[in-house]
Amino acid sequence: MKVEEPVDGTLIITYDSSGLTKLMLGVMALILCVAAYDLLIGTRGTDRLVALLASAGICLAIGIVFLERTWFEFAGATRLITWRRRWALRERSGTLPFAAVQSVLVETPLGDDGTPSRRISLRTKDGAGIPITVGYRPDPDRAVLQLANRIRTLLGHGADETGAADVRALVGAGRTIDAIRVLRQEEGLSLVEAKERVDELARRPG
Repeated sequence: MKVEEPVDGTLIITYDSSGLTKLMLGVMALILCVAAYDLLIGTRGTDRLVALLASAGICLAIGIVFLERTWFEFAGATRLITWRRRWALRERSGTLPFAAVQSVLVETPLGDDGTPSRRISLRTKDGAGIPITVGYRPDPDRAVLQLANRIRTLLGHGADETGAADVRALVGAGRTIDAIRVLRQEEGLSLVEAKERVDELARRPG
């Protein structure tokens, strides 16, 4: 993931995984060449040919599934977020004002152990979620957390490293498990401590 901050106060976030797709397509082409050789010249059996074709199909599937190109522009001057994303064979894009974003969430996959993997997702006031990247990225140096704070500051949500506003939003939406996960990831709380904090937030009015 690449982050650029021009002098006009704009924040641009891009991600491009097409290198992996090109690698998989190259491997697929090589496998197909071997399969063509076996079919036209070689004397190998059909079992090997079937295995080669299956491997080529797997390479193609991996190349398509992991193809992701993302571009997000947070323009401070116009207070607009413009974005576009291509993931696999699907393309999406849009524009929304800063005011439409209720919270900036740092999400982690279920069952994530060891080096934490994270992604940033924009939660709009109508309840929609717009992840900046579809996939989760290893974040041993907390760079994703720092970027989330930078986005929060730009949107005017405050530079709260632990994302307390996001935790409150999750609790308000009834997503207590997600709120507990965010607290554990971003504050290093134990499961009991995070649950107690979430229960306390749930009891607060408003």
